[in-house]
Amino acid sequence: MSASFRWDLLVKVGGSLGRGRALPPLLHALASLARRRRILVVPGGGRFAGMVREEMRRLRIGEEAAHRMALLGMDQYGILLAALAPGAKAVPDLVTARRLARAGRLPILLASGMLMRARGLERTFRLTSDSIAAWLAGRARPRRFVLLKSLAGEGGPLPDRAAAARLARRGVVDPLFPAFLPARLETWVLDGRDPNALARFSPGGRRPARPLPGTRGAAPPGTA
Repeated sequence: MSASFRWDLLVKVGGSLGRGRALPPLLHALASLARRRRILVVPGGGRFAGMVREEMRRLRIGEEAAHRMALLGMDQYGILLAALAPGAKAVPDLVTARRLARAGRLPILLASGMLMRARGLERTFRLTSDSIAAWLAGRARPRRFVLLKSLAGEGGPLPDRAAAARLARRGVVDPLFPAFLPARLETWVLDGRDPNALARFSPGGRRPARPLPGTRGAAPPGTA
């Protein structure tokens, strides 16, 4: 990683956001923010990964093979995101992503190649795009990590791994997410359908400190 470069935001765009009309305005907002902030986008799996799960059940495909197919589904969703964001580009690695971000453009990371080469990652559907984004955050080392999902509310900050574990038990994130979440990384889980979801990360934007429902009373960062 370049010593002079630091990501401002790593943003995971959830696949559920592709089911409604949220994606075009959201991607326009991200592209606009990328002119002033260094942003790396990690795609969810969306319907592309969902179809893999359906075929896995229908044809009884082994989970490891199906998981590899789902990683490619994340790439497909990423190409879709890049097509919706002005000036965005789908990229295969962090080096290319940094080059694009320096130019004020929005890189969408197609991470399947990185993930298939990585050792020690579980090859099951317990490892979804949530954990993959957290794993990538540990390598990219952004200032802030944002999960954009379809939530029944505004969302808010995720103070630590213990709070992440509570979200995992509720099914908001996958079960491996708490272990992959880097300690002491400022993390937010927000409703990506809200057109103002990213306003707090703009220069001078509002940043309320209210934690997510069900995450209060968590242990100090890095202790869980």
